[in-house]
Amino acid sequence: IAGDVERGAQLFAQGRDEVSPCLTCHRVVSGQVGFSIGPNLARIGERAGTQVEGLTAEEYVRQSILEPERYIVPGYRDIMYPDYSAHLTQQNIQDLIAYLLTL
Repeated sequence: IAGDVERGAQLFAQGRDEVSPCLTCHRVVSGQVGFSIGPNLARIGERAGTQVEGLTAEEYVRQSILEPERYIVPGYRDIMYPDYSAHLTQQNIQDLIAYLLTL
């Protein structure tokens, strides 16, 4: 399934049904640090392929959405909502991945 970047951006910013927007916990501000519950996702497309050995950028982002407890970014806690697969369609997930990889 091909992801739609525009729909992914909308899902990231607005959420869907019971799913809160990703922006609730994640910043997307390049070159800045500051308080956020989750990691800053600016340039995640560049970093994702190097976070977990053996995972491509797309696989890492998918795992981070569907199984967030599998890899916790140093300095953050395991508090990401674990049930996105129950509330997002495969198309929603592909759209979100497509968007995140453009950041």
